[in-house]
Amino acid sequence: MTDTPEPGEIDLDTITFSQSVIAVNDRPRATTDPVTRDLCRREADILLRSYREPGCFPEAVRRLAMRHLLVLVGAEETGKRLGAIALLSRMSLAESTITVLSPAATVLELLSATDYGPGQAYVLHDWTAAGAERIELVNLARKLAELGSYLVITRNGGPSQAVEVEQPWCVPDPGELFDLCLSTYGPRAGAGTEQLAAARNQALTLPTPAAVVRLATRLVRDGEPAR
Repeated sequence: MTDTPEPGEIDLDTITFSQSVIAVNDRPRATTDPVTRDLCRREADILLRSYREPGCFPEAVRRLAMRHLLVLVGAEETGKRLGAIALLSRMSLAESTITVLSPAATVLELLSATDYGPGQAYVLHDWTAAGAERIELVNLARKLAELGSYLVITRNGGPSQAVEVEQPWCVPDPGELFDLCLSTYGPRAGAGTEQLAAARNQALTLPTPAAVVRLATRLVRDGEPAR
C-alpha cells in the first residue's frame, strides 16, 4: 500500500489481521498474544471488489491522511467495517499489513500500552470503550502522525466532542450498490429481467448496505455470495 490505489483496489500482496486475545476475567489489553490470520491478496481484493464508496468517503480519505486517526461513527450495518479497510488501503504504508486491535481497549491503552510500528496500519472494529476524552484522542492522533502510522476505529452511535478525529459515516446509494454486486458477480442463470428489476426496486427501500448485499446474494450466479 505504498502507492495510492484506485477506488475499489487494495494495493498489497497480503494483509495480516492480528486480533488481540483477552483472557476471561482478565483486564482487557490492547495487544496481548495476538492471533494472526493472513488474508491473501485475492481475498483482500474480493472484499473490496463489490465495495461502493459512500458520499462521505473522499472527505474521510482526506481527513485520515491528514490526522492519521479517524473514528467512523454511525448506526450498525452501515458499512463502517469495510469502509475502514478501504480507507486504510488508500494510505501510503511501510508494510502491507493491517493489525486488528481489541475493541475493549481503552483510549489510554491505545495511547500508552499499544506498540505502534512506523508506517503501519491499524483497525479497531466496534469500539466498546466509553467516555474517551477529546484531548486523549487528539494526542493519539499526534502520536500516530509522528510514526507515520494510521488507525481507523469504528463505533456505533452518534458523534462525540472529538470532532477533529470523528467522521459520521453514511451509506452508499442502495441502487448503485445493488448494481455493483450484480455486475461484479453476475446474476445466476434463470434470473429474468423482471425479477432483477423487482429486486432492484426492493433494494432501494432497504435501510442498510448489509441488507442490500444479502438481497443481491440471492441473485448471484451459482449461489456465489456477493460479499
